[in-house]
Amino acid sequence: MTKAPSTGLTGRKVFLIFALFFGTIASADTFLVVSALRTFSGAETSSAYRAGQLYNREIAGARAQAARGWRLDASVVREADGFARIAVLARDETGGALSGRDLTAALQRPTSKREDRAVVLAETAPGAYGGTLEEVAPGQWDLVVDVMDGAERLHRLKTRVLLR
Repeated sequence: MTKAPSTGLTGRKVFLIFALFFGTIASADTFLVVSALRTFSGAETSSAYRAGQLYNREIAGARAQAARGWRLDASVVREADGFARIAVLARDETGGALSGRDLTAALQRPTSKREDRAVVLAETAPGAYGGTLEEVAPGQWDLVVDVMDGAERLHRLKTRVLLR
């Protein structure tokens, strides 16, 4: 009489199941670590210590900005040719036109500073400012508009925009 081959769970099958399971986990971990290291570095600033020192200055600037009561309404439109047209309407605390000011605008990527663009805005009408940036890619951007007085920033508006 011949014995039928065993089809049950053998030591070899258990070893292969464990090897495939942990091999899959190790492969996925390796892929995720390599992807993370090749993309975003995680560094928002070159010196966290210096950024911490500037914190109180930023708080004082925000309080002064709120006390002025100025309001900026900004928009940006990306044209089919890749040009981004920025328009800002600046009003003082009474709602009147905020004229004769130096305004700058920047489009900044939320994840990387490599594609950041800046432009000085020109006053096109009392309280209305505009500017154009070339070769702006579609996607998420932070629109940052600053009202400057020399080297001092008097007002900042920062808003997230989606350009198509």
